[in-house]
Amino acid sequence: MKKQLLKYATLILGAMLPTTLYAQLNPKQGYVITNQNDTIYGTIDYLSDTKCANECRFKPDGEAAYKVYKPGDISAYRFADNGVFYITKTFAVEGQEKTFFAEYLLQGGVSLFQHREGGCVYYFFIDENGKVATAKNDGSDQKVAFEKENDRVRAKNKREALGEVTQIFSKSDKALHDLWVREINAKNLTQITHDYDMEYCTSSGDCVVFRRNEKASRGVEVRARFQFGIGQGTNALSGQPLEYPITCNDHTMKTTVAQLGIGADFLFPRSNKHWSVEVMALISKWSMSDEYVAIDYYNIRRDISLKYWNLGFQAGPAYSFKPQSKISPVVRAGFAADIPLSIEKSNFDYLMFDNELNPAIQCYGFYVGAGVDIAIKKHALRLMAEYQWTHSPNKEVDITYLAIKAGIRL
Repeated sequence: MKKQLLKYATLILGAMLPTTLYAQLNPKQGYVITNQNDTIYGTIDYLSDTKCANECRFKPDGEAAYKVYKPGDISAYRFADNGVFYITKTFAVEGQEKTFFAEYLLQGGVSLFQHREGGCVYYFFIDENGKVATAKNDGSDQKVAFEKENDRVRAKNKREALGEVTQIFSKSDKALHDLWVREINAKNLTQITHDYDMEYCTSSGDCVVFRRNEKASRGVEVRARFQFGIGQGTNALSGQPLEYPITCNDHTMKTTVAQLGIGADFLFPRSNKHWSVEVMALISKWSMSDEYVAIDYYNIRRDISLKYWNLGFQAGPAYSFKPQSKISPVVRAGFAADIPLSIEKSNFDYLMFDNELNPAIQCYGFYVGAGVDIAIKKHALRLMAEYQWTHSPNKEVDITYLAIKAGIRL
């Protein structure tokens, strides 16, 4: 059984290997601003937050090759449609002066920038007089909450995280209160700074929020999936000796099975839009009846029936051929498991289903499927055909399922 599981795992990893080896560029429309304040439009390779801070891969319109800009080579760059805005800045990070592309979150009397490095997120505030204050989120507040430490430790971590930021907002009791009670993240700090600027920094001109596209900036996007299927299910059950001289044949039973599923799709919008990983939990009720022959001197024939609820699991990669199109062919494959539950039996004790409730019967195998995804606004309707086979070597049970399925990704 271990060898079979290893084989299935190898197949799945092999199917996913192209994601790592052949990850494509993630081109987005945008522009760069030169040090001479000229704007050049083209295509930017959307890298991770950390990589975006250290380089800009840019291809001007009409050209074939990307050029890499380091911080200081250009003044700034930004993705189209009010996307993420990066600007060359020099700030102190843990006491060391560094120049990088900082994400511009807000421009006003107090401006706000964000930078990710070494597992921490740093936020830099610059007030009307050019004073800089730094806040950081290293996850310590969440760790303390998880570990149920006392309020003194949490307050100490909060003071260290905020540093001198409270001096920037000293005119506003509300801002100070919000800084203390709200989590340190881009959304909260942008809102606090915006509210402060609108009340106390009106002489500095308009307060501009550079909208952060949180969805586009995520490396992994998780989407819920629901599906329904109907098809032919087969149980191939191995016989065993009863009392001498009676023996029993192997037996196969078939039925129509309806199946409901719920799960999640893990998408990789910034590394490869074609590949995703799908995880599904499936529930179905199997109800079969037939006749078997117990071979003895009299060739006894008996009517048999088998009814049970089946809990299934699937996990594996899916490949979409045209992810940006209205209709895209899709194929999927991966590891499958079946666990028959709440078994009802009659007149076939020789079969391996030997208990009314036997979760020890566990079948493992694979699934393969092909179909199309149809885009409906931000969702995707999937129509597909699928085959699944699982086997329990110890219990001598094979379960196969050939079905037509319809599902939706939210």
